Amino acid sequence: MAQIKLTDVQKTYGTVEVLRNINLEIESGEFTVFVGPSGCGKSTLLRMIAGLESITSGTLEIDGMVMNNVPPAQRGIAMVFQSYALYPHMTVAENMAFALKIAKKSKAEIEQAIHHAADILQLRPLLDRLPKELSGGQRQRVAIGRAIVRNPSVFLFDEPLSNLDAALRVQTRLEIANLHKNLSTSMIYVTHDQVEAMTLADKIVLLNAGEAVQRDGSLAQVGPPLELYHRPVTRFVAGFIGSPKMNFIPGELLSSDGQRATVRLCNGSIVHAAVDTHKAKQGAQIELGIRPEHFSSEIGQGDIVKGKVSYVERLGEVSYLYLKIEGHDKLVTARDEGDAPYDQGDLVELHVPVGNCHLFDNTGKAFPRLI
Repeated sequence: MAQIKLTDVQKTYGTVEVLRNINLEIESGEFTVFVGPSGCGKSTLLRMIAGLESITSGTLEIDGMVMNNVPPAQRGIAMVFQSYALYPHMTVAENMAFALKIAKKSKAEIEQAIHHAADILQLRPLLDRLPKELSGGQRQRVAIGRAIVRNPSVFLFDEPLSNLDAALRVQTRLEIANLHKNLSTSMIYVTHDQVEAMTLADKIVLLNAGEAVQRDGSLAQVGPPLELYHRPVTRFVAGFIGSPKMNFIPGELLSSDGQRATVRLCNGSIVHAAVDTHKAKQGAQIELGIRPEHFSSEIGQGDIVKGKVSYVERLGEVSYLYLKIEGHDKLVTARDEGDAPYDQGDLVELHVPVGNCHLFDNTGKAFPRLI
């Protein structure tokens, strides 16, 4: 296990600033997930930790030792790539043994390491097969096994499931979670899939992209998955975490007593939010944020916002209603029962519970929630 610390890390390519103001600590044994939109630099950050990309400025420490100029092979890390990168002419056992042979380990050590990894990943029956005889999920397990045999202090995963179909992604995700539990080794995992991030991570590192990087630095928010879900610090975080994404409805702040804010929405509806807006001025333009799953169909469960159904997605267990609200140019998404009796053109009353509301100022910063 290893502790990783990045201090004031920057990465530029010529005049293009890719990563800015990275200050991050990853504790020993922690499962950390880097997530964010395309182009935010999450894979670049991972490769900088691995030593495959240089650091423009700032310091990278692993267990208190500065690693900026230390070769990748001497950092005590093992990386699993998006592409399996297996040697096609070697068997599973030979692929897993290759790095150990280069390191001049004894035959007994190599066999012990291979069998240990094969037992963890259920690869024993496959050790004599070639990569072309394996499924995608089996190849990914071999790539992980090749990392395990090196007994690294840190595992780095760069979108390892993106080449798998949906069923295999779920299965392999569970295998990676069990691997972390069994090995208790520090792991850093890059993905664009927020489901992977939410289900695997002890800590999520959400990165910005584009103009937000220049304004605020590359880290949008760092914390446990449910903290980012329930208490996003910006509109960007709120809109990225959660699927379907959070709804944002423009409005005006009417009043606030420090315990509850009163907001008039663009369609004239009045809603209340358990949010501290005492620093905002009366009449300030703000946005109400509410997730599709937090609308309630129960009478008395919050204020009412009316909308007309534009489209219904019926998924069996749940239905998603896409609603047009007067004065708002974007559809609002609400989750309902799988057999919700709504059709296009129906008028629906959405109940907005006070404790499930988020409010954002005109810069996108979230007001503190009180619940």
